[in-house]
Amino acid sequence: MKPSKQMLCRLLDQVTIRGLWLGAVFCLSSWPALAAAPATPAAALQKAVVSWVVQTQSVEAESVLLAPLDPRLQVKACTSPLAMDLPFASPDTIRVRCAEPAWQLYVRVSVTGRVAATAATAPAKVEPAPVEKRQVLVAAVPLQRGMSLTAAHVRLVEVDTSSMPVNVLEQVSQVLHAEVVRDVRPDTPLRSQDIRPTVLVKRGQMVLMSIGQAQGFQISARVEAQQDGRYGEQIKLKNRDSGRMLTGLVKGPNQVQGL
Repeated sequence: MKPSKQMLCRLLDQVTIRGLWLGAVFCLSSWPALAAAPATPAAALQKAVVSWVVQTQSVEAESVLLAPLDPRLQVKACTSPLAMDLPFASPDTIRVRCAEPAWQLYVRVSVTGRVAATAATAPAKVEPAPVEKRQVLVAAVPLQRGMSLTAAHVRLVEVDTSSMPVNVLEQVSQVLHAEVVRDVRPDTPLRSQDIRPTVLVKRGQMVLMSIGQAQGFQISARVEAQQDGRYGEQIKLKNRDSGRMLTGLVKGPNQVQGL
């Protein structure tokens, strides 16, 4: 018996429906496995970069566009959190670094929009940083190398500290009993490396040594310096009468404090 055209069409419909049903069952049964498939290292890297840009640049994730990675680049899975920074002035290049295994690469990023926050409706007002000023010592006259300084050679001026080095002198007492080690022009701030303690006691000279307190009991004697001494230095001395060796601290021109 030859099947009719209607029977053939009915049979074809049943086969098609069963095929579609089996295909749907296969897709549903395999979906958990596909969803659980781990992301590739490259995909994890791109996701981390997008998240970092969103947090650091206050933009929406949808506005962050990453340039495609070089297909020849083999991105290795990183066992530690990725470190990111902006190595250049432009925020369009992000450096991504991995500690273990050690590698780094650069990712190009473009941002098409900004987060619609209060900053979008009214630009933030940038307040200038307050200017901090302090008094520093400057040369009142031209200072030449080897010159012994006094208070008349310097003066205090108020300056902006943002342009001053940290070793600028700030007190007149810092230049007393000191000498200049290099030429300094007038109105130039004096730095600690521009001066050094001057020689106040020379070897072979007779100096006055004081022992005790100036306000109370004090003994003074003339002794011979056994070495040169700058202000604040400890030097050897000799009592010519007894031949005894002493130690003193240089306190002024040909003056020492007995120890």
